[in-house]
Amino acid sequence: MNSRRAIILIVAIAVGALATAALFSYTRNLEDSVYAEQETAEVWVVTQPIPKGTSAERAISEGFIAPAEVPVALKPGTSIADPANELQGLVAVIDLPINHTLVVGNFVAPSVVATGITDRLKESEEPMVTVTFTVDQVGGVAYLLEPGDFVNVLYRYPLEEAEEGDEGEADIVITEEGTDRSNTVPYNFDARYVYQRAEILAIDKDLPADLGDEAAEGDAAAAAVAGNRGLITLLVPPEAAQELLSIGIDNLYLSLVPPTYVPEAIAPLDLGETVLPGEDGERLTPYGPNPQADVE
Repeated sequence: MNSRRAIILIVAIAVGALATAALFSYTRNLEDSVYAEQETAEVWVVTQPIPKGTSAERAISEGFIAPAEVPVALKPGTSIADPANELQGLVAVIDLPINHTLVVGNFVAPSVVATGITDRLKESEEPMVTVTFTVDQVGGVAYLLEPGDFVNVLYRYPLEEAEEGDEGEADIVITEEGTDRSNTVPYNFDARYVYQRAEILAIDKDLPADLGDEAAEGDAAAAAVAGNRGLITLLVPPEAAQELLSIGIDNLYLSLVPPTYVPEAIAPLDLGETVLPGEDGERLTPYGPNPQADVE
């Protein structure tokens, strides 16, 4: 009885294997027939898992990648065409799985992987990206900023000057008591808060010290002295990068804040206000009511 069951089991396994082979052959023939009717293009795909940091030279020499034909419509616009030349000196930026089509950005300079920039982008619970722009010494806190600092981002732009005779233009009236400026609007620019407590990921190519080894830190520090200290890269959510670029980066102004700074909504200024803070008893200093009032 047991031998009979064993025979039945062996026959069932054999039938299953034949069915699987037949299905695979049918699927392959179907794909070939479909591709045969379409124009194909060559891409390079991953044939073995490529760990992060693997050099392109090793991936090529050990057969971790290989050419494959795909329909032209499925070929990525940024696919790699010549790995030996395009990836020379680069390493895998992330773990690349089998059947992944190689595209620009899969391999980067070793220094990028060593610094851990990509790891920093993945540390947050929400997706994070970079946005880079330039500021002058005035807009960049006299270039005293360092990677890892937090800043408030303001947008500063000039107001249109009122033409002579326009409604709202104020004249300075000379009175016996002095110059009456009660109707004079003092504001020539409008500055508004775009974002608060944004983290600086990099300044030029200078990164936070904890992202690299001691040698890399020394190189970064030396480069920072001679580099562009006004080239700022912020670490922000994708929507924030879109907002900054849509507003325009030419007139951005950075204000340094402590790590403990708690963002609070700050309304735009009333640009019709004619009384400056120093003329108002409740706003004589930036710190609020006159502190001298509490001094005995």
